[in-house]
Amino acid sequence: MLDNIKYLMCLKSVDKNILENNFDAALEKLNYLVKEDFKPAQIYLKRGKLCKKLLMFEDAYSDFTYVLTHCAQKKEAYYERLYLNFEISNYYEAILDANMILTWDEANFEIKRIKFLSLVYSMQDGIAVDYILDLFKCNKYKTIQFLFKEVALVLASDEYSKGLKLLEIIDYIDKDNPIKLLKESNIYGLAGDKAKQQEIAKNIESIFPKYFVSHFRFTDMYQEKDLLEICFLLELNIFDTQGLFIYPMKILEGYRNHLEGHIIDSKECFEKAITINPNKPEAYVLLAQTLQLMSGYDNPEYKMDAESNYRIAMEIYRKENQLEKVEEMKKQIKHLTSNLLLH
Repeated sequence: MLDNIKYLMCLKSVDKNILENNFDAALEKLNYLVKEDFKPAQIYLKRGKLCKKLLMFEDAYSDFTYVLTHCAQKKEAYYERLYLNFEISNYYEAILDANMILTWDEANFEIKRIKFLSLVYSMQDGIAVDYILDLFKCNKYKTIQFLFKEVALVLASDEYSKGLKLLEIIDYIDKDNPIKLLKESNIYGLAGDKAKQQEIAKNIESIFPKYFVSHFRFTDMYQEKDLLEICFLLELNIFDTQGLFIYPMKILEGYRNHLEGHIIDSKECFEKAITINPNKPEAYVLLAQTLQLMSGYDNPEYKMDAESNYRIAMEIYRKENQLEKVEEMKKQIKHLTSNLLLH
């Protein structure tokens, strides 16, 4: 019979064998400890981990399951069996193990990630979409950013079908996303399907303009903006081969600089946008608002420049018969001039 001292000495010897890559000797000693039935939860767990390392997946699964069904200390075995189930594509059981773990470890993002991926790879698309959107609090661009990272990970292992499956999920969240289509095209290219690659690449040319127009909107500098969304839209610049959207791209660059605290760079972007298209009112308004932000109490000349830009925008709106916008510009000018009089 083993006592605690002999048990610890044997366990130390097992650890030494594993460290020296003498896996056969380590496994033999663990088998001996299992027969002795001394502290089975620790021994079965240790043997299960070693079996997994040696790609003896059935034996590893059996050991982890033994701990879960026969021992009081189960938590670590649930984590190990979850990782094993996911690795061997036993996705339905991986979901069950993840659900159990999340009852006591509800903030663990890695477990939620594995659950989501298991839902995707087990073809439970609807549940997977709801789950991932809830995970990112319905922030579309955070969700898409996460999915693109996961695609990159599976492609690094040449798992093309998994990459395509993850990209399918993006279609539920953001239909006709050009970057998604580009990645899809690249996967087919890597897989050797050049015809499919070219077909998707051709579709992007017709899809991109409609997509950009439907997603881009002008907003003033005081409205809340999603930096991730703006950065994503700026990435679409690679598809603007005909230069159709140089003006709004420069506006987006100004928004990004503003959100990142680069106010002078933001000002320069709006000035460049005016140079690109001096007949559009939005850049004048955004430049005026930026100048207002820069003026504070020490730079009244910026307020005068702001007023000048508001007046230019007002005249453009008047020519376009956008009377509400004209009135809005009048209010902005009145607000500016009243502040100037106070100083």
